[in-house]
Amino acid sequence: MILEMRYLPNIIPEKSKVLPDYFKGSNYKRSKKNIFNNIIYWTLGVIFFIGSMIYIYHPLLSFIFAFIGVVLIPSGHDFLEKVLRFRLTTKIKSILSIVLFVSSLPLSRHYANLDKKLEYEEKLANDIAVKKQAILFRKEQQRKDSLFYFINLSNRFVEKNNLEKADQQLEKVMKFASSASDSEQINTLKKDIIYLKTYDLVRVGKFQTAILNLNSLLDSDPENPKLIYNLAICYVKTGRIQEAVEDLAPLVKSGDSKANKLYNKINPPKKRVSYYITRCWDGTSSNATGRGACSHHGGVKNWNEPVYEEYRKYE
Repeated sequence: MILEMRYLPNIIPEKSKVLPDYFKGSNYKRSKKNIFNNIIYWTLGVIFFIGSMIYIYHPLLSFIFAFIGVVLIPSGHDFLEKVLRFRLTTKIKSILSIVLFVSSLPLSRHYANLDKKLEYEEKLANDIAVKKQAILFRKEQQRKDSLFYFINLSNRFVEKNNLEKADQQLEKVMKFASSASDSEQINTLKKDIIYLKTYDLVRVGKFQTAILNLNSLLDSDPENPKLIYNLAICYVKTGRIQEAVEDLAPLVKSGDSKANKLYNKINPPKKRVSYYITRCWDGTSSNATGRGACSHHGGVKNWNEPVYEEYRKYE
C-alpha cells in the first residue's frame, strides 16, 4: 500500500513552533532588492575591477582589487553566497571590503614607490643612452670632418702635381676610415696618385721603371687607353717599336687621335712596286705583252708601268 503524504498547515500551534521563520524564504537569496544600492555596488565593483587592471603587473594587488569587485557587485555577491553557502550580509560585505581595501593601501604605496623607482631608473638609463649616442654622434662627425679635410688636402696636392705631399696626407687619412665606402674613396685616390707618379716617370724619361709600373697597372685595368698610350711611348723610347705598334693598334682602331698620330710616326705608310702593266694611250691598261697590245686603244704608251701598293714596316 502506498501512503500519500500531504502537507497539513498549522498542525503545530504558533506559540509552540521552534524557529518559526526558518522555512520562510531562502537563507542564500535576498528577498528584496534595492535598485539604488545595486547601482552603487555595481559602480564600486567596476571601479575596483578597473583598479585590478591598472595593477595587472602586480598580481597580488590586482587580485585583491578584483576580489573586492566580485564581493561588491550583486551578481558576484550571489555567486559567493551560493558557492560558500552562507549569508553575505551588507555588514559583512562592507567590513570585508573595507578590510581588504585598507590592507591593500600599504601594498599600493609599496608598488607605487617601486614603479616610481623603476621609472626613475629607466629614465636615467635612457638619459645615459642619449648622452652616449650624442657622444658617439659627435665623434663620428669629427671623424668624417677629419676624413673630408685630409682627402681634400690630398686632392689639392694632386692638382698641383705635388704627389709626395698628397701621399703624406693619405697616410694621415687612413686612421679616420671606418667604413667600406671610406676605404674605397681613399683607395681610389691612392690609385690616382700611383697613375700620376707613373706618368711622371714617363715624362722625366725613366722609361724602364715606367714600363714595369704601367704593366702592373694594366693587370688590373687592361683597357685603360692612357696607360696603353704611355706604355707605347716607353716602348718607342726604348727601341721596342714592334711592341709599341701592337699596343697602339687597338687605340687607332677605336679612333684615338693621339694614338693614331704616334702610330703613323713610328710606323708610317710606305709604297713598293707590286707588279707592272701595259698602259695604252687612252689611259686603259692591257695584259698583252706582244704585238697587238693596245691596238684598239691608240697604241702602247708604256710597256712597263709599275703598280704600287701601300705597306707598313710593322704589321
